[in-house]
Amino acid sequence: MEAKTIKETVIKPKLIEIFGNTIGNSLVTKATLAGMRGNSEQEKLELMVEVICSNPIVIGMWGAAQTEKLKREWLQYLV
Repeated sequence: MEAKTIKETVIKPKLIEIFGNTIGNSLVTKATLAGMRGNSEQEKLELMVEVICSNPIVIGMWGAAQTEKLKREWLQYLV
């Protein structure tokens, strides 16, 4: 799967489910902009996931352990 597909089908629905449309879409937009700096699909996904998982709102809602778990799960989609 491409990084964009993972973002749209896995990450975005989860963020909107948990944070609602406004915050979820804001996180996705920030992730998209970060991912544009990547050269490979792996690098794009890593950059997107890092931006989301380092966001204080995300860490505050899920906690560090759950955020790290989701980060690992999301990165595995590309393998």
